Amino acid sequence: MTDTVGGLVRAAMRKAGILAAGEPLPADEGDDGLEVLRDMLDDWDNEELMIPVVTELLLPLLSNQSVYTVGIYPSPQPAPLPENHLETPRPIEIQAAFIRDGYGTDYPQEIIDVETFSRISRKTDGARPSRFFVQQGWPMMTFTFESVPYADEVMHFYVVQPLSAIIPTLGLTEVVDLPPGYRQTIIYNLAILLAPEWSKEVPRSIAAIAASSKKKIKRRNYEPVVLGMDRAVATQRRGIGTYIIEQGP
Repeated sequence: MTDTVGGLVRAAMRKAGILAAGEPLPADEGDDGLEVLRDMLDDWDNEELMIPVVTELLLPLLSNQSVYTVGIYPSPQPAPLPENHLETPRPIEIQAAFIRDGYGTDYPQEIIDVETFSRISRKTDGARPSRFFVQQGWPMMTFTFESVPYADEVMHFYVVQPLSAIIPTLGLTEVVDLPPGYRQTIIYNLAILLAPEWSKEVPRSIAAIAASSKKKIKRRNYEPVVLGMDRAVATQRRGIGTYIIEQGP
């Protein structure tokens, strides 16, 4: 549903009893409400199920370059930005990745931890990587491949980005296009946070709707975890791959 940031703040203030029906949003109160909205969305970034979008990002790989940064380059930004940098809101989580060569063939990538990465004795061999280590940082994260890419190929990776990448809050006139259910959830939860600053008490009905609408979004965004196994360890009895945990393949 399309709305403006100011429209969301005004609606939340009505629910909290700060504004009367039909009363316009004063500029100073709108700015205060915008600040609270930003804080709320920033807090929701820590609740992965509140983020409705998985984004595919493309990272061009460079020959003889194994280290890349992803995020918003800190100021002062160089002009141009480094070729081994991808300018995008810093991902909250990386879910999967693969490298695509010039013929359209994909090569899966494994995300490894620092201990596994540290056990790789040679990290300067030229090859198509199959693993990379993510060093968390702010406002950027750093990808380091297990080997040095030997060709200019492209890594595709699927990430969960912050809500600020989906819901712009730079100003009250920003237009936002919200997924189903998010408008009500934002308005009612924002009303709960705004009320104390204006010495208001939110009715129980408002609090109940805020909680239930948030739960509905989390249930819809939830993806069940499916247990899987490498196909190499599965037998082919009767043409069906099986794996018995107690006995092995």
